[in-house]
Amino acid sequence: MQAADTKSMSRFARVLATTSMAVLVVVLSIDPATAHASPPRAPATPTEQVYTVKPGDFLGGIAEKLHVPLSELLAANGLTKDSVIHPGDKLIVPAVASGQVYTVVPGDFLSRIASTLDVALADLLSLNGLTKSSVIHPGMLLQIPAGGALPPTVAPTAPPASTLVYTVKPGDYFKRIASKLGVSVDSLLAVNGLQLTSVIYAGTQLKVPVGGSLPEPGASPPADNSVSAKVKVMLDFAAAQIGEPWVFLGAGPDSWDCSGLTMRAYAAIGITLPHYSVAQAKYGRAINWRAEPIRAGDLVFLETSTGSGIISHVGIASSATTWIQAPRGGEFVRSGSIPLQRVVAVRRLVSDG
Repeated sequence: MQAADTKSMSRFARVLATTSMAVLVVVLSIDPATAHASPPRAPATPTEQVYTVKPGDFLGGIAEKLHVPLSELLAANGLTKDSVIHPGDKLIVPAVASGQVYTVVPGDFLSRIASTLDVALADLLSLNGLTKSSVIHPGMLLQIPAGGALPPTVAPTAPPASTLVYTVKPGDYFKRIASKLGVSVDSLLAVNGLQLTSVIYAGTQLKVPVGGSLPEPGASPPADNSVSAKVKVMLDFAAAQIGEPWVFLGAGPDSWDCSGLTMRAYAAIGITLPHYSVAQAKYGRAINWRAEPIRAGDLVFLETSTGSGIISHVGIASSATTWIQAPRGGEFVRSGSIPLQRVVAVRRLVSDG
């Protein structure tokens, strides 16, 4: 009886050992890190890069920053234009074949672009996931439908530069600098590889085109303290930011929110403002815009909705009916008509005299 029991126990031990090994193999074959995870997306190919989403990023802005069409970025990551992204998210940056994209320039609109590329508007819209009412911005990249082609371009020849260098002074802007140097604005921009919307700061060094000359050492042009001169400096600064993206708490140099833009523009003429539209509405002199015209340089404040009286936005008037402003998330600094029906306050910070 004891021998039979011993034989039975030995058989049981062998079965138990075999079962334990099988369970161990199954356990070891499961990666704890992926046991409950959904199947991972295929890794980026060698021709693709990965972009980490930063605070304030949005899909359209990321596409422009990375110089890829928005439709390609969305497709590579399985997203739509309405998808929500968060700081820290990883996005695959698709490789774009050279010459297969068109860069939107100021003044462009969709039908003009289709005509320029010699393609049907419907094909252009479909390929890029757009509609006729879609908003496009300078710098945005669009895929070119099959059969389309970029127009031939002739590389501009930059005018020769002299050996002279001009150091930008506080309050300088391109037209003023060109006047000081005795050259045209176009030649100044071309020799330095800049555009009229490029941002310059005090201390920036600019090449002087051939034929230009530096102001006499120690001799500074008389300061122009008139209102028009100050307002022009401020508006030139604001205009130089047109086309740059809105970012919450942005205050330059490459992104802005509404009060960040007005704060920096006024700082260009020595006026300090807080980075908050409601607080800015307490500065300067209140203007009754219903009784007297808004003037260039005035701060114009909008309410959240008609009749609410709650300030939610600010911009800088460029005339009695137009302004420069950083609208809201997903949009860019732009100029346009003031929505007078929503104006709740106007403040004049530059004296009339």
